[in-house]
Amino acid sequence: MDLRLNLFFVHLSIHCQGIPFGKPTREKYFQFQPGFLNFNHGGFGATPLLVREAQSGFVDQQEAQPTAWFASGGYQKILSEVRPRLAEMMNANSSDVVFLDDASSGLNAVLRSLPWQPQDVMLLTSAAYAVLPNTGKWLQKRYGIQILQAEVHFPAESAETILEPVEQALLELPQPCKLRLAVFDHVSSYPPAILPVARLARMVKARCAETLVLLDGAHALGQVPIDMKQLAEAGVDAYVTDGHKWLMAPKGSGALWASRSIQDILEPAIISSDNVPTTKFQDRFDYIGTRDYTSWCAMGAALDFREMLGGEEKIQGYTSQLAGWAGRMMAGAFGTETVVPLTMTPSMFAVRLPIPSEWPTDAQQRCAGVIAGGLIEKYSMQVISFSVHQKSGNVTHWIRVSSQIYLEQQDFLALTHAVLTLRQSCKSRVGGLGSVVV
Repeated sequence: MDLRLNLFFVHLSIHCQGIPFGKPTREKYFQFQPGFLNFNHGGFGATPLLVREAQSGFVDQQEAQPTAWFASGGYQKILSEVRPRLAEMMNANSSDVVFLDDASSGLNAVLRSLPWQPQDVMLLTSAAYAVLPNTGKWLQKRYGIQILQAEVHFPAESAETILEPVEQALLELPQPCKLRLAVFDHVSSYPPAILPVARLARMVKARCAETLVLLDGAHALGQVPIDMKQLAEAGVDAYVTDGHKWLMAPKGSGALWASRSIQDILEPAIISSDNVPTTKFQDRFDYIGTRDYTSWCAMGAALDFREMLGGEEKIQGYTSQLAGWAGRMMAGAFGTETVVPLTMTPSMFAVRLPIPSEWPTDAQQRCAGVIAGGLIEKYSMQVISFSVHQKSGNVTHWIRVSSQIYLEQQDFLALTHAVLTLRQSCKSRVGGLGSVVV
C-alpha cells in the first residue's frame, strides 16, 4: 500500500476516536454549507472529507504514472484488495462481485444482457424506481416484451401489503410461464420501505422456476444488512447496489453480485476494447475504458471510515433508531402517520404532511409545495416530497426524511417546527363555494 494511504489511515484512526454522532460528526467530517441540514441522504449521499482525501490520493497515483495505473495493474491491484472486503460486508463470495458506477448501470447491465424474446414478461411493482419502468419501455420497443406491474398500495400495514399483489400477479400469468425476470427493491425509494425480498424471490421461483430474480439494492448497502448467501438460497440471481448513498463512498461507486449461473451472459453497459467473447466476468466489468476508477478504489476508505466509527452494528443501529424515533415523533406532532410500520422502516422514513384531507386537491398540492420549497429556501433543510395515490383514489402528500450519523434528535425537532410553521403559512380561507386559498 502507498505510504500516503498508510498515513491517511493513521490520520483517520486518530480523528475518529471519541467523536459523538450528530452535530459533532457533521462539523468534523462533512463539508455541508454552514446551517444546512441534509435530510435527503438517501438521494445523493454525502461523502466524508477523509474519504474524499483518500480518493484524491488515488488520483495522484493515476496522474503520476497513467500507463502504470490503467494498463499495468495499478488500480486493479487496489480493487483486488477492496473487493473481498466489500463482498464480506454483503456475505458474498468475492468472485461473484464486480464494481459499478451506480445501481442504475447495474440494472441496465442485467436487463439489457438477457436474451429477451417477443412476449417475454418482466414483473415489477408500482414502487419500483423509475429507471426500471423506463428501461422496461426500451425493452418493449426493442424486443416486444410485456411489462407486468403489481400494484402496491401505501400506507402499508405489514409485509403482506407487498406480498399479496405480487402473488396475485403471478397467479394470473398464463402457463407455460413466460416470465423471464422479476425485479424487486430491497429498500424502496418512494415511499421508503424494507421489502420482504427473500419471500418474494421464493414466491417467484415457486410459480416459475426458470424466472430470474433481480434485486435493486440501491438504498441497501450501509443502511440494512445484506446477506447474499441467504438471498441466493431464496432464489435471487442478481443484486445491484450503490456505494455513494449509505456506504458514504464517493459518487460513481457501486457493486453487482451475480450468481455463477448467469455470469457468462452479463455484460457491462460499456463494451471495452479488452472485452472479447472469452473475457471473464470480473474482467469485463473492471475495465470499461479510460475513465476515473478512483471512486471504486476509495470504497475501501469508506469501509475503513465506518470501521473507525465503530462498525456497521453501531452505525446502522444509530441511524435506524434515530429514524424510528423521528418518524414517530413527527407523525405525532403532525397528527398523521408514517408510511410503513417500524418493522419495515430503514434509516429513512416517510411521514404524511399535516394538510387537511377535506381541502380541494389543488389546494393540498399547493400547500405541499409551499412546505417543501420553504424548507430549503427559508430553513436550509433538504427533504424529498412526494404524493401517494391511495387505493381509495385519494392523493396524500408526504416527505421522505433520511437519518444519518451527522444528524441528531434536535435536528428532527427543528424540522418538525419548520414544517408546522410553513403549514400555518398555507393560509386557508373558505369562500362561499367552499374553495380554499393557499
